[in-house]
Amino acid sequence: MEKRKAYAYYEERSGRELQVEMGKRLNFPSHLHGELELFLVQSGCVCVGIDGEFRELKAGELAVVFPNTVHSYQCREADSRYMMAVCGTSLMGDYFPSLTQCRPRRPYLCGKALDPDVLYALHSLYRCRCTGADSSISRALLHLILAHVLPELSLEPAPEPKAMDLTSSVVRYIMRNFRQPLSLEHIAKELGVSKYHLSHVFSARLHTSFREYVNALRLDCARDLLAATELSMLEVSMESGFDSLRTFNRVFQERFHGFRRGRGGGGGGGEPVPQKPHRRPVGRTGRAAAQRRITPCALGKKAMALEVF
Repeated sequence: MEKRKAYAYYEERSGRELQVEMGKRLNFPSHLHGELELFLVQSGCVCVGIDGEFRELKAGELAVVFPNTVHSYQCREADSRYMMAVCGTSLMGDYFPSLTQCRPRRPYLCGKALDPDVLYALHSLYRCRCTGADSSISRALLHLILAHVLPELSLEPAPEPKAMDLTSSVVRYIMRNFRQPLSLEHIAKELGVSKYHLSHVFSARLHTSFREYVNALRLDCARDLLAATELSMLEVSMESGFDSLRTFNRVFQERFHGFRRGRGGGGGGGEPVPQKPHRRPVGRTGRAAAQRRITPCALGKKAMALEVF
């Protein structure tokens, strides 16, 4: 499996315990959330990334995404079709410990036919969503799927189960407050942990430093403001959370060197703005904005930029 660097955001789900959709030509950027996700390729080929490892899945192959795991989808063929089921914690039942305290060595079921019972249960979940069936039926179907699938995934204990929950908490906190002055000490106090433990979570789970992480989020916001408004550079730097124009100019040029502000839309000629996004994937899905950059400014509380490996 190929391993590569990717950008991701935290997706705040709607609160429904079961979301199932079918579609085609899916391109969804790297993201994570607190629910279990089952992704079945029905036709064509889709490149699926889970925790920085990427594999091309073909028709009849399944990806199992555990809660709080970074994942992405990119269509490889125009006729690719898929089914996706996102299941909340209340549906997991007795499987909750396995799904939250373990991680699969192989999160894909490919190279052999899926058990017919699994395919039947997946399609039945879709019918449950369409008909509004009782949650007990959805729970029973999910448990049938997991009973067949989990033994094939070679589960092993997650290195730090509590750290995964803390990761979600700190991501959401920074997402909501990145425009304000932030320090590792302040966030650690808000979350009731030591700053040293929080720093370890950043390096171990997000593979970056606290400062690099916050700056990446602020830079995405600044890029959107430059492209869509006529704010001055000073106003953009303050609005996106930087404490000085000098700091903003330095980190902006490091990431978006060679970009300039255009005359259309953003106005304010003579000031830099990216002409194209950096390496952030662009997705077109029913759950996110179609054919546009997915950034913190664009999605507000639904988006969270971070660098993962």
